[in-house]
Amino acid sequence: MVFMPFIKPRHQLVPYVNNYLLFHVNLRHALHGQQIKPVPPDATQSLFFYPRSEVKTIVNGTGETRAAPPSIFVGNQTSRINIEFGIDHLIIQVCFRPGFLFHLLDRMPISQFQHKEISAEFLSPPEIKNLNQRLAESTDYRQMIVLIEEYLLARIASLKINARPIDKAIVFLKESKAPVPLDWLASEACLSPRQFERAFFERVGMSPKFFARINRFDHAFKMKAAQPHLNWLAIAAECNYYDLSHLMRDFKQFGEVTPSLLMAQEKASPDRLFTA
Repeated sequence: MVFMPFIKPRHQLVPYVNNYLLFHVNLRHALHGQQIKPVPPDATQSLFFYPRSEVKTIVNGTGETRAAPPSIFVGNQTSRINIEFGIDHLIIQVCFRPGFLFHLLDRMPISQFQHKEISAEFLSPPEIKNLNQRLAESTDYRQMIVLIEEYLLARIASLKINARPIDKAIVFLKESKAPVPLDWLASEACLSPRQFERAFFERVGMSPKFFARINRFDHAFKMKAAQPHLNWLAIAAECNYYDLSHLMRDFKQFGEVTPSLLMAQEKASPDRLFTA
């Protein structure tokens, strides 16, 4: 088993990539149900690679199952899914800086994702297809990251990325731990509130208010997963929830089960079981 949850990008990519995550585990002897991981919404736009076994996405509410391509862009997940890991499970996640996917995809509105992942080969052929093949052939984890970074650098060099004040406003909202007045953000982006809302939706795929809710929930979810000894009241206070009932509401909406059950499902997921 190999787990590298926070690989830093080379310095040329720091303005665009927050980090990489790499996880590789053989689940040949996993028991029934031990290949399933709950994935509630978060506020991260990503590029995922699955160079080994096939991975399946399961819509939690309906049970709809779809096989994931070897690489996918994820832009605006707003409801929970479950991931069924393959037997020889290798995942590499590129976690982009907030709002950057809009630029990487040559200003494609992220709202077009319609809450589903999109095949990277569909949006970026033939470079991604070649990269998928090279990743599948590689056995060196560090070389895999190098290959991905070479693709990103070449892609960025081919684009004319014109950063605007709204791009900084999106990053500020993502990184802020305290509530941020949206009128103030709009002013910082040099836009009217209505213009800011439209431009934000184009880049992120959801409204600023909903993005802030998901971002706060994600912070609380990951805090509880990392520090299970903390009680819910302490987490609500740390994550700037108005009260405990508001935190419970978000967990039930985004996790689609009670908070305790969501955390039990997270604890039983393969990346927790096999890295303990």
